[in-house]
Amino acid sequence: MFLGELLLFLVLQQTGSGLEVTVPLSQTASPGSNVLLPCTFRVKDSTINPNFLAVVWKLGDKTLVKFDNKGLTSNPKASIDPQAALKGDATLTLHDVTISDEGTYKCIVIYSPEMGQKMIDLRLQATPSVKVTKKALLKNQENRLVCSATDFYPRAITLTWLLNGQVLLTSDMWEPQGNADGTYSVNSSVILNPTETQEKQLIECQVEHESLGKPITDEYSVIYGEVPTVQVFSLEMPGHREMPGHRERVVICEAKRFYPEVITVNWKLNGKMVETTSRNSDGTFSKRIYYHVHSTPDNEPEEISCEVQHETLFSPITKTHQVRYFSDQDKSCHLGLVALLGVMVTMAGISILSWVLVYKMKYFQRFMVSPIYGPETSNDNDKVTFYCVAFNCPEATEVTWCVTEAGGDTVTLTDRRTKDEEEKLLGCDYTMRSENSEDKGLHKVITALNFTPSVSKHRKTTIVCRFISDGKTKEEKKEWSFTLRKPQVSDKKPIALSLGDSRDVICSINLKDFNPKDIGITWSCGAGHYQDLETIKDKITENSQQTYDAKSECRIPGHRFTEPGFKVRVTWRHKFMEKPEWREASATDLPWCPQMSDISVPQMLHGEEVKLQCTISGYFPDALTVKWLRREAGKPDLFPVSPSDKYKFPVEDVTRREDQTFTCTASLIYTVSRKTDHGSEFICQVGHPSLERPLEKRTGELDVVGIPVVDWFLDDTESDRCLLAYIRRFYPQDIDVKWSYIAAGGEFEEHAKTDISSRVKNNRDGTFRLTSSCKIAKLNLLAPKTYKVSVTHDSLESPIEKMISRHDDDFFSVDEKGEIPLNKLSSRQKKKHLSKSADTGEYTGKGRFFRSKRKE
Repeated sequence: MFLGELLLFLVLQQTGSGLEVTVPLSQTASPGSNVLLPCTFRVKDSTINPNFLAVVWKLGDKTLVKFDNKGLTSNPKASIDPQAALKGDATLTLHDVTISDEGTYKCIVIYSPEMGQKMIDLRLQATPSVKVTKKALLKNQENRLVCSATDFYPRAITLTWLLNGQVLLTSDMWEPQGNADGTYSVNSSVILNPTETQEKQLIECQVEHESLGKPITDEYSVIYGEVPTVQVFSLEMPGHREMPGHRERVVICEAKRFYPEVITVNWKLNGKMVETTSRNSDGTFSKRIYYHVHSTPDNEPEEISCEVQHETLFSPITKTHQVRYFSDQDKSCHLGLVALLGVMVTMAGISILSWVLVYKMKYFQRFMVSPIYGPETSNDNDKVTFYCVAFNCPEATEVTWCVTEAGGDTVTLTDRRTKDEEEKLLGCDYTMRSENSEDKGLHKVITALNFTPSVSKHRKTTIVCRFISDGKTKEEKKEWSFTLRKPQVSDKKPIALSLGDSRDVICSINLKDFNPKDIGITWSCGAGHYQDLETIKDKITENSQQTYDAKSECRIPGHRFTEPGFKVRVTWRHKFMEKPEWREASATDLPWCPQMSDISVPQMLHGEEVKLQCTISGYFPDALTVKWLRREAGKPDLFPVSPSDKYKFPVEDVTRREDQTFTCTASLIYTVSRKTDHGSEFICQVGHPSLERPLEKRTGELDVVGIPVVDWFLDDTESDRCLLAYIRRFYPQDIDVKWSYIAAGGEFEEHAKTDISSRVKNNRDGTFRLTSSCKIAKLNLLAPKTYKVSVTHDSLESPIEKMISRHDDDFFSVDEKGEIPLNKLSSRQKKKHLSKSADTGEYTGKGRFFRSKRKE
């Protein structure tokens, strides 16, 4: 409670009738917006003495703003305009309101010795967003769909599910959960069990909330999917020559026959993941990844798990494979065992030959070879591995790899090499290894080719894997290339800028078509001196050209772009580049430049107050400067318009839109003068950090008009009696005055021109005045009883008309209320008032005043 407030309240508890405080019952606002809480007051004095005035705003027991003869005490969150308060306007402005600002506010006005106070409720409303988690459904099975409504306030909300426009009654809505900013989020789910006959189904989630004018929906057109099948297998790869005894094993995880294509296949261990996806003939997809395991002979058996996630699954599929490692000595024993078994098979071969001939064709029809799998590209100096699998072979299979290099040379490797072939391959970088396993009389062969790529040899390479089983041959071919590429960046606006939810700017860059994969990207910002920024997102992906693309993002508070000379810089380093490259973005690169509407110009009426308005929208950050300029009629120079008794600048109402940009309305209020404003021009000029030079809009030359003001009299000062119309403050000069009367036939007839006289004069303010008189006959039986005068002018939507009735020797002004005696103008009054009018252009007598509806 501010100093002395309690004492003042006790002493001045009784409020007199001279102070009136007015507020609306409530105001509604959105989080993040600026809101006005109107509070106006009137005192019995014509002017407010600041020494007797005190204004206090409170929320509960907390004092927000205090203004008295000692000055203004406020905070960045709440403020009032002291100048407006001295004129009876104590409106409170709340900036960037949040849910916590909701409540009952109290406007207290003390004008000694009186006090008045009123309450106003501020209600916050946040509009929800709705999203249905879209997933492929499984036919003839239960499927759960989830709908989320987020960031809404107040808490009450309704979510409704519809299937092809019909309400689903089986949905389940959870309790709304509070967010950190005071808003709420809620989920609703529904179980569906589609059948084979149900096609073209449209699922809708409809949200109703008091902040919405009408319900909002998110919809999902049902697609059907297939659950993946998963298997895991492995093979041992050649070890490094310089590290004898070390072995490398490839564990392969295969997911196939699934739809749609998007799938996640991961290893439970932290290994290197490589992915390939192929489309099957029936429209489904298959995906394989393999995991390299490096070991030494003393390694113990190890279990490796492959986890597959797909939108058709309630929970991931996990397959586990046990990897066993063997030393060179173990392998010698295994090879000896294979030789012994070979002799036994030869002795038994004759007895089973007839059986083989019978089933030979049957087995061979099942003999299948997979595509060649391997990396589409590679880091320089890193070995690459290609592998291929043969299934359902009728007997042990011979494997051959052929590599045709860029220069045309071909290297051939087989798993059954002669001594001469072994000698030829000495020093060759290519190695291969095959592993054969048997199940129910059929063989499966997993083979791998390993080498270190180079640009000179492998910029264009053909790789062939050939299997020979029981005299039959099947092979697969793969075209492969290895090149080094420098990261490519767009020349136009390489740094993309977007808005976050917290008034920050997200900066991102896309680097494309580079190889090898390794790249370093860093962000920094500042004005001359740069400070490192934290990267919020780095993502490297393989593209369709078999090279790599990278996207990197960082986040910067939006207000930093208002600092003079501020820039954000991104720097990247790559093996193919001799030195780092960088790009910068500054405030002038912000895409949220202000957009100005045309200035709304009402009809310019002499002597009346007008408001010029210009809406400025779509800008960020909230750092707008608005200036009004004026050009006098017929002159080129522009002069700034400053707040004064003549010119008023209302507080700009700044609002934040759904796209996080800002909108405000700039206004200029003043009283129009024909003399100074006709032909002049006003200019609204806007500055913003995103602009290299200010924007402006012009009113064009103003056309000021004056609406006639008409007074009516009976003039008995001369020998001839006259009806008098005094017309003033009109512009332009052209004006038409018609006098008429009701003749004997009941129709209006115009008076003879000889009975009418008119006199036009200039006023000092640039308008005109006119005195029009009409002689009327002396009282007799034939004299007219009803007269009419009509005034027509360009500023009028319809003429000003006046009916005057005559009863005996008295004249009356006729209107919708009845008849009122028409004022008579004495000689003294005529001399006094009309001569004064000649000086000022204004009539100050007591004649009747009439004004027609003006043109809009």
